[in-house]
Amino acid sequence: MKQFTEKEIQHQMECNHCTREEALDILAWDYDIDHGDKEKGAPTPEQKKLLRTLTKADKDPNKKRVSKPRERKVDSDKAEIFGLLRVLFEGLELNGKAQGLTCKNEAELSFTYKGAGYTVKLTKHRTPKE
Repeated sequence: MKQFTEKEIQHQMECNHCTREEALDILAWDYDIDHGDKEKGAPTPEQKKLLRTLTKADKDPNKKRVSKPRERKVDSDKAEIFGLLRVLFEGLELNGKAQGLTCKNEAELSFTYKGAGYTVKLTKHRTPKE
């Protein structure tokens, strides 16, 4: 065991408001942790469990994740089908049967027919698993 100076012992006694024996124990404990005996400093299983619950408590459950804008993939098949539908509805619009043709990406086509609003939504289904 290392011999500690009187100055180190006095400093520990003043800082921790303890006796000389307690100060020596603290210094020895610190020395063991700093110089090889890592098991003394390792948390017990109970302390590890408590640390896990404390770190979970630090996270705010009400805080929402910030969504990053991601690049939209353009489906060429959907775009082709949507183009055909658009030509069809533009023909209706030219004949005066449909008005207010609006498009949203390659997914929605909105229009007005006889005063009522309609939306045609194009959905590509996934291929079924075998």
